[in-house]
Amino acid sequence: MVKVVNSVSDALNAMQKENVGLKARVKADLQRAPIRGARLKGCSNGSRPRDCGDLYASGQREDGIYSVFPLHHPTGFQVYCDMSTDGGGWTVIQRREDGSVNFFRGWESYREGFGKITGEHWLGLKQIHALSIQGNYELRIDLEDFENSTAYAQYGTFGVGLFSVDPDDDGYPLTVGDYSGNAGDALLKHNGMKFTTKDQDNDHSENNCASFYHGAWWYRNCHTSNLNGQYLRGQHTSYADGIEWSSWTGWQYSLKFSEMKIRPTRDVDSK
Repeated sequence: MVKVVNSVSDALNAMQKENVGLKARVKADLQRAPIRGARLKGCSNGSRPRDCGDLYASGQREDGIYSVFPLHHPTGFQVYCDMSTDGGGWTVIQRREDGSVNFFRGWESYREGFGKITGEHWLGLKQIHALSIQGNYELRIDLEDFENSTAYAQYGTFGVGLFSVDPDDDGYPLTVGDYSGNAGDALLKHNGMKFTTKDQDNDHSENNCASFYHGAWWYRNCHTSNLNGQYLRGQHTSYADGIEWSSWTGWQYSLKFSEMKIRPTRDVDSK
């Protein structure tokens, strides 16, 4: 009789835990439901642009700083819009170009953003999340080495914290897929991973990957890309702690330039 009672109790506890998880998933789905469907076009009739894609659709064609107002960030913030690369409409979320900004920073800096929008900067996990939950987004990463060779990686699926009830508490996990380009896919390994900084260890390694590789990223155990690593200027003797994109230049070559940018996915006919 005692065994039966214990079995029933265990079953009830399991059902309660499953119910809690289901409620969390439903809550996350409800939060996304109004905003991850079809986008309205442009920012006509005086409406505020949600991203650089809206600005491009409204006729803006000049690269530069603009204010955007994502649906879940009504106060808005400034971004750099790339209106010329591959059809324009890109919102820049990261840029490395000269080593002038320290990227070996803690969680708060990466959550809020840092740097100069016209130069080296990280837009901020909060801002990237607010942008990417508005609809379906793609990611483009442009790279350049110190011999002036260039390459790019493009992902038809991108988001940060898409399935999170509380993205900050959940670590702003990365969603990425559908690669194309000529730089090789050095980001697939990081799909589904939480963001790690030197003071916030969310990776799967026994060490803190951010501390070990002097960066901050969606590390797994540990990385195949490290675009927020040290600015080491080309070939280096240390291992994988520079601005690395391993599928293009390996783990001991730090890139001269990297730029990450996102835009709403477009129909093939509209590209």
